[in-house]
Amino acid sequence: MNLVPEAANAAAPELSAAQELPAGKRKLIDAALRLTAGGRSFASLGLRELAREAELNPNTFYRHFDTLDDLAREAVESVSQRLRPMLRRERWLAAHDEPHSVPRRACVAFFAFALDNREAFLSALAEYHGTSPALRDAVRANLHEVSAEMADDVVQLALMPTLARDTVDEVCTQIVLQLFHLSAEYIGADAARRDALVAYAERFIVRLFAGSILLAQHEPGRASVQVSL
Repeated sequence: MNLVPEAANAAAPELSAAQELPAGKRKLIDAALRLTAGGRSFASLGLRELAREAELNPNTFYRHFDTLDDLAREAVESVSQRLRPMLRRERWLAAHDEPHSVPRRACVAFFAFALDNREAFLSALAEYHGTSPALRDAVRANLHEVSAEMADDVVQLALMPTLARDTVDEVCTQIVLQLFHLSAEYIGADAARRDALVAYAERFIVRLFAGSILLAQHEPGRASVQVSL
């Protein structure tokens, strides 16, 4: 990526730590993620089944959630709250250490997080095209937050100084969607395939930004096209 090295010395954004969940709530979320990692929807879960998996009394559920949709939304948000600051920290550290390493290090960090949070990612991938509008919206909203913060960092670190902010937003949205969907293959792949996926994702990012720069040079007045998550 075409970086301005001085920008890497700028102060990193304030990164807030993810809020620790109560033990009972955490057990229910973890149990739900284990049960849905195979492709089941959150809506298919029974409260007794969920409580048994969490090793809790069924009545415990209503101390923390009103509905299964509430649990699913909080599960998605709890993962996002850990993923986003980790990615921001990695981008800023990479920009400071070796600016050209930002795409690769960000991809490695994203996929490693997906692997460490296998159940959560597989559940989110299933709900992205699932039958619950509330859960589809929750997954998309959190992906939007990831891409918006990525765009903020690209601008603040002056990684793509010739691109307009709306173009950066579009590119970051495409990148996050691609990495999100590739995470399913990465989780199930062997070491060689995982290395290949990281290399592919890095090339995808670099080419997408390079193509956007070329388009901006040749079509300075072109209309922005919004990409939907």
